[in-house]
Amino acid sequence: MALFPLRHVGLKLLSIGVAALLWLVVTGDPEVERTIRVGLELQRAPTGVELVGAVPDTVAVRVRGAASILSGLGPGSLSVIVDLDGVHPGRRLFPLTADQVTVPYGVQVAQVTPAALPLAFEATAGRVVPVRPRIEGTPVPGHSVTNVSVTPSQVRIEGPESAVNGLSEVITEPVSIEQATSRVREAVTIDLADAGVRVSGGGTAVVTVTVVADTTERTVRGVPIALRGARAGEVVLLPAAAAVTVRGAGEVVGALSSSDVALFVEVGDASAGRDVTVQAESSPKYVVRSIDPPSVRVGAAARRR
Repeated sequence: MALFPLRHVGLKLLSIGVAALLWLVVTGDPEVERTIRVGLELQRAPTGVELVGAVPDTVAVRVRGAASILSGLGPGSLSVIVDLDGVHPGRRLFPLTADQVTVPYGVQVAQVTPAALPLAFEATAGRVVPVRPRIEGTPVPGHSVTNVSVTPSQVRIEGPESAVNGLSEVITEPVSIEQATSRVREAVTIDLADAGVRVSGGGTAVVTVTVVADTTERTVRGVPIALRGARAGEVVLLPAAAAVTVRGAGEVVGALSSSDVALFVEVGDASAGRDVTVQAESSPKYVVRSIDPPSVRVGAAARRR
């Protein structure tokens, strides 16, 4: 069989050139070091034991490798794995070594800082505690809260023994009754953000607040009646004051005086000896139930001599 050593010589020279170029690129890529903040992964935590106290989110890992490789690394490219298998309640120091760092091919771990990770553990505990609803705001004037309920009224909490034993109740997120005039019902989360525990079986509750109109009534006597539609000194009212029965919030109604209630009559063309209806100015603080007397007589004013 005949051999042709110069066959496809162009392709062979091209391959040699590409290989030489790649070799130059690789040998020309300097080795550098770089420090990266790497996230901690806690694995195989046993049941019945709770991690307590502050745990750092990241540690510093110093890596070594080709500049082109390290320039493409980010925090998600590496991870530090801490094995919690077999831990018991108490304080323990976990060494952090290069073997615990997962890195891409071509990257070496030079150092991990800190060299050890202190962690504290407590036994898992649980207990049943009452749920207390938190209410914010006030209903409209003349209304009040008659009942507040929460479902469930009790929940089981679990977590580190010290945190569980330190809680006598749990509290819901606030439910607003600002300017409410009727029942308010809302599903809210049980607030455990700062408690260090969790609710077994779910962390929500339904809060129901019953808001009704107040039925407090009071009669304010000696309320003066103002004249409208007549010139001063032309006519008088007989009588010139009335008793007014009002309904509203107890604290509002209880503080009313005769000067706080406004009564008036429209005299217009009414002549002396005729009766006119007594009217009350409306108020957002209370409701006028009745006026006694409901009408008064228009009388002629005495003339001066």
